[in-house]
Amino acid sequence: MKTGMILGIIGGVIALLIGAVGYSASSALGSLSSGVGYAEGESSMQFYSIMSIVLPIAGIIGGGIAGKNAQASAGLMGISAAGILWVFGLGIMSIVPAALLGIGALLVITDTDKGPNNQS
Repeated sequence: MKTGMILGIIGGVIALLIGAVGYSASSALGSLSSGVGYAEGESSMQFYSIMSIVLPIAGIIGGGIAGKNAQASAGLMGISAAGILWVFGLGIMSIVPAALLGIGALLVITDTDKGPNNQS
């Protein structure tokens, strides 16, 4: 369980760093598109800028609650991993945190340790 939790938190932090760059880039593009009168592009960039922050935070929260609720933790980390790949696309900067979050989710959900002393 600890390995899945650590992978989830590390993947979420890396994704948050990448998301901060994505947020600033999409905000700049959104303001540029509103300046030329392309309102649809502005709303699309607002969506991507919000998702680039929300998804990594969901992954960090999922990693943090791995010790208390394994199903919710794996769900949050899995949604975060899939969302990161959807928002950022398939690239090396998105595959690394998504893989860490995805592997962490699998480790948390398949963990057989029932307690601190391996009791059932």
